[in-house]
Amino acid sequence: MTTLGDVLKGIRETIVLSERVEQLTKKVDQMDAHERDLIERLVRLETFVDFVRPAITRRTLPPSSN
Repeated sequence: MTTLGDVLKGIRETIVLSERVEQLTKKVDQMDAHERDLIERLVRLETFVDFVRPAITRRTLPPSSN
């Protein structure tokens, strides 16, 4: 009986472990999607700043005294 109990306990632990791995996989996938979204947003923001920076620089320069 002890061997059968150990086998059943091992199977139960394996099932629980498998379920936890599935849950963690889902969470990692969600985090990956969120990270990709943040990266895309950051790239758009950096691109915007790169385009706007020259315009801001031109506006803030004092007029030349020539």
